[in-house]
Amino acid sequence: MLAEDPTKIRQRMRPLPDKFLAAMIALRPLPGSPRYDGDDERILAQALSDLDHYERAGVDAIILENSQDLPYIKPPLPPRAVGLMKRIAGEIRGRFTGPIGIQMLEAANETALEIAHEAALDFLRVEGYVFAHVGGAGLIEGCAGHLLRKRTELGCEQIKVFADVKKKHCSHALTGDLDIVDEVKQAEFFLVDGVIVTGARTTEPPDSAELRRVRQSTRVPVLIGSGMTPENIKTYFPLADGFIVGSTFRQAGEFLGALDPQRLNSLMRAFDYLKSGT
Repeated sequence: MLAEDPTKIRQRMRPLPDKFLAAMIALRPLPGSPRYDGDDERILAQALSDLDHYERAGVDAIILENSQDLPYIKPPLPPRAVGLMKRIAGEIRGRFTGPIGIQMLEAANETALEIAHEAALDFLRVEGYVFAHVGGAGLIEGCAGHLLRKRTELGCEQIKVFADVKKKHCSHALTGDLDIVDEVKQAEFFLVDGVIVTGARTTEPPDSAELRRVRQSTRVPVLIGSGMTPENIKTYFPLADGFIVGSTFRQAGEFLGALDPQRLNSLMRAFDYLKSGT
């Protein structure tokens, strides 16, 4: 089989800005999860409604996540859930011209890559890229080798991999002898496209001193994956290249709350003001 023309691959790429905000679409429970209500059309409608709000607010990128599939399980995920996510990703791709990413919980990173490839998405958020940790669903082992081989096999090297380091909501006792910078350096050595730093839990921002050390230690982009608000974005803006935001845009700032346009617009005004000065 002939290799695809690199020019055609580049034409498909949607590069992220030097400073970007990626807004999370937290999907309603998918088929197979305990809270799935049987209404696939409602799941799609909610995703498209969130997208409409995000487009009007002027976000730089979108990221899809099966956030409400609680409690999360390690792969393999239910085939119907994966099939519906592929459909939703395709619908979002057809409506949004900017970069789109995806994360599939818990640590279903190769599944996310397959969906991204099929739907022509642009990046992944990956947990367990290097080393190992204990998540809510159990032991999560490093996936970098298998994931990047899969990316090569699929011929979609343009899909970027952004990896959480010392991931939130997890125990890192297995790597207690390693500093976050050690994990960042290993991820960079294993060809990651960018690293994601978070607080200990959703809605909590990262430690600013730790974030500075990460930024000083790596050549790859550094993203913040939790805790950004209109009040603290000015502090964190110089410390990262990208910001993944979900809970702040929702009612009362709750992880699984409904999208609140006022909260969305408040953060976007602050973010756009900071971008205008760079």
